[in-house]
Amino acid sequence: MSHKQYEKWILDDSPLSMEERKLLDTHLAACADCRKLKNGWQNSLQVIHATEQHIPTPGFTARWQFKLQQDQKRRKIVRGRVILFSSLLFVLLSMTAYIILSGSFSSFLATMITLSTQVILFLTKGLLNISIFINEVPSVVRWAMGIFLIGVANMFVILLTMLIWKARKNHREWQGAQVYAEE
Repeated sequence: MSHKQYEKWILDDSPLSMEERKLLDTHLAACADCRKLKNGWQNSLQVIHATEQHIPTPGFTARWQFKLQQDQKRRKIVRGRVILFSSLLFVLLSMTAYIILSGSFSSFLATMITLSTQVILFLTKGLLNISIFINEVPSVVRWAMGIFLIGVANMFVILLTMLIWKARKNHREWQGAQVYAEE
């Protein structure tokens, strides 16, 4: 029989047959390593059984389950982000490899420069047309539109301030619930 089998018998809690017990006793008489393992294992079991068991504080299970759920949510979010980032990186690298290997890199670069130039020209012409339109509108209407746009901008600033305040309040409440769950 192999040395591993004796180690298994020493560390296993299941009862041994008479034949296995005799083989183990014979081996223990001859093998100092296995005797040392058996003595160490018996000492460890005695310490484990002699140690006072602590009762968990009330709410331990609920706190542990809450934290486990939070960790699972966090891992799911991270996993989704890793998959998304990896997919985007794969698509980007594939496109780059195709452009470079197909020999159309120079035409791709020229097309991108032409397209960006056309976008800039389109925006410039649009701004010119807007300025011409605004100059044709009477000044009273321009002033009224300016005051209206300032009011709209203030409304968005107030709305954003309220949203930030509510988010901070919810975050504080969530932290309070988390501290309560840890108690």
